[in-house]
Amino acid sequence: MDATFPNRKSLFLNLVLFAAGSFCGYLLNSHLDTVYIREQNSYHAAGAFEVSSLMRPLGKTQSHLVKYDPTICNKLKQIPCSECKAAKLSISAADQKRREASLKRYERRRINIFHGRNQVNGSSPISYPAHGVSVIPMRSVWLKGLQVEWFSLYNIRSNIKLKFQINATRGVFNLIGHVHDVDVTGNGSKTITISTYSPSLLNLQLKYIAYENTFFDANIVDRVIIQFMEFTATMPIHIQHVQLPWLFEDGTGQVKDRVTVVLKTFLRYSRLKNAIESVNRLYPGTRIVVADDTPDHLFTSFQSSNVDHYRMPAYKGYFAGRNLGLSQVWTEYFFYMDDDMMITETTKMDFLVSFLDETNFHLVGVGIQDRLSPTTYLALGNKTHRCIVQKPDPGYYSEIRGFPGIYTNDAVLNIFLASTNEAKAVGFDPHPLLARIGHNEFFLSALGRLRVAACSFCAVRHVRGGPVPGNYSKYRKPEKRFKAKRNNYNLYMHNIDCVKTQWVVNKARKQ
Repeated sequence: MDATFPNRKSLFLNLVLFAAGSFCGYLLNSHLDTVYIREQNSYHAAGAFEVSSLMRPLGKTQSHLVKYDPTICNKLKQIPCSECKAAKLSISAADQKRREASLKRYERRRINIFHGRNQVNGSSPISYPAHGVSVIPMRSVWLKGLQVEWFSLYNIRSNIKLKFQINATRGVFNLIGHVHDVDVTGNGSKTITISTYSPSLLNLQLKYIAYENTFFDANIVDRVIIQFMEFTATMPIHIQHVQLPWLFEDGTGQVKDRVTVVLKTFLRYSRLKNAIESVNRLYPGTRIVVADDTPDHLFTSFQSSNVDHYRMPAYKGYFAGRNLGLSQVWTEYFFYMDDDMMITETTKMDFLVSFLDETNFHLVGVGIQDRLSPTTYLALGNKTHRCIVQKPDPGYYSEIRGFPGIYTNDAVLNIFLASTNEAKAVGFDPHPLLARIGHNEFFLSALGRLRVAACSFCAVRHVRGGPVPGNYSKYRKPEKRFKAKRNNYNLYMHNIDCVKTQWVVNKARKQ
């Protein structure tokens, strides 16, 4: 009995000490900066620095220390559509579903810099979003992700005041909330400086900074400079106005409701007739736009219920006619072919539409009977001195995954199905030097702007021979002097020094 009493007393004393120690630890944890120390070999120091130990604030909740600014908080809110009193869209559930599908296709085809967020952590003491921060002009955005990852042990032990500075050129910085015991200068200006002795309070304040654009531009980047200790980082903020999509009604979903056939003709009416008849036979009701610069005394109209025959001033040329035809397209896609082509069962227009629907490609070319002739472009040199080399062998980069027989490349023949919006953005140059011959110019202009593919099992028929009035060959085959001027114009227009053309027949077919 007497032997066990001291043990009970000792146990009670240990429990009291444990409780007291836990309570003291709680008080210290609540009122002091919480940091942890990592060993030297677990971190690689930046140049000219030596790491003996690292002290990094933990993610302890200290939101009770933040005093929020309601004015700045309101600036960060989205303005609801309920404030708009104009007439609202009236649409059925089925039409809404088609509208959403059209929007998905539009978004898929857009060529934009990746808009995802890219956070940089630990390459220096500063962590920050290196990509993906965007703001509508004259609006505000919350700068999430700003943090100091590690601090100098010497500065902490010496009680040196920590200073964090951010500089902008096209906007100002506003505090969403102010943290107790943190000094801030420049709130509401282009340069904001945050100073404190506490690492954890510094990082807490960095969580509540907003950027407000004050210098309007529809599409530009403000390169924000961040400075902490001897370290500097650049955080790009993309200022971009809202870009509204251009969607299309697809009606029944059939080819006739989604595709317009565009033809440029000059003198060759017998062949134009065959081309129109081939479209009407396989895809009845499909709208056909004909651009025609035949002289008045030889002009013959093909206007009908589904054919819009546009009469141009005489001899305006190939690309001018293409531009006219394209300007009259209101369907999501258009199919371009020359007037001496005929659509056949092997053209497979339905499949081509499905291909563009299901991928992010803007244009898919087809062959002429058994000839596909895709091309890739090799850019040599730099922005100051650049040359373009056409590479017709093999003429493509790779087969497109999930679509055997379809290849990605840079240029195809003058027979293709394309997305109307994106093709209009590139356009066909109506310069007189491109009036009689024009092909590569469109694809050179589309380089990097359109995703181009070639389908090896879709084709049209090329109709040769037959009478052509008005000395057609005189205009079709220009003299050497004209070709030289055209080539020089192309080099000037695209800011390049040379284009090496390699239109060769595939060796296997040549044999």
